[in-house]
Amino acid sequence: MQKKTLFLLLKISLSVALILWITHDIALDSVFAVIAQSNASLLILAFSLFFVGYVIAAFRWRTLIRVQGGDAPIFFLVRSFMVALFFNNFLPSTVGGDVVRMYDSWRLGNSKSDAVTVVLVDRFLGVIVLLCFALLALIFDEAVAGEVPFITAWAAAGLGGLGIATWLILKIPASTTQMLSSAKNGVMARIGGMLAKVLRSFQAYRHGRSAVLRALGLSVLLQVNVVVHFILVARAVGIEVPVESMFLIIPVAIFIMMMPISINAIGVRETVFVFLFSLYGVHSIEALAFAWIAYGFTLLQGVLGGIVFALRRERRAA
Repeated sequence: MQKKTLFLLLKISLSVALILWITHDIALDSVFAVIAQSNASLLILAFSLFFVGYVIAAFRWRTLIRVQGGDAPIFFLVRSFMVALFFNNFLPSTVGGDVVRMYDSWRLGNSKSDAVTVVLVDRFLGVIVLLCFALLALIFDEAVAGEVPFITAWAAAGLGGLGIATWLILKIPASTTQMLSSAKNGVMARIGGMLAKVLRSFQAYRHGRSAVLRALGLSVLLQVNVVVHFILVARAVGIEVPVESMFLIIPVAIFIMMMPISINAIGVRETVFVFLFSLYGVHSIEALAFAWIAYGFTLLQGVLGGIVFALRRERRAA
């Protein structure tokens, strides 16, 4: 319990330190002015894309559940996503709410292992697509391509590496990690056990390739929706970074914000966007306005998810 409290305090301290550091030489009244003058129509359109994303993600989730022999109503899965976003506001990183989705998968009648597996695979597909977006953007982003020698070869190698890693995850028997599990070193034993669980999770889908491909296609659609959302927010505050560059900036930012080093990526979000946008000549004021609008949207999603959670609990109690 003391360790958990210590880690929580460290994450809060890091968030506060990052916020103070990134804003120490920025005129905050100018940031608020940019937010106040942002294009409301574009922001409303950007926020509406969240609901499009919920539906796409719910279809992907149901596709993976069906491979396990189960099923789920789309509306139930949409509500689960919204509740997960509510809990994200209080848990480390931006994926803490996945625990809620695992619980809801279990409530649908799946075993605990299947409930964990379906969310892990669902998350993995999204991560793989984001990585592919970032690698492809490296090729088409003129600002980066001109600075890094042989960028096409590097990106192709990265895409090939992703393909090989995915193939290995699906093909290598989980039993191959048992030798690590039996190691005398406690750390190696834990690593082996974790690897075995991950491999078993993904190999459950080896015989549902067509469904996995459909889920992968939905992941592509979902991540395009995510990037377009951020493009609209950027345009709303006057950031004119090229579209292909946003397909690099957003995946990189999302990956960093997934790290459980702060509460809901507070501080990390601001630092990442200020730094990445600065590479394209965007002033810190506009970048910070962008980050805070993005966080405001996260909070608003959390409020809506909290309402859904409260109604769900009330209905269950009745």
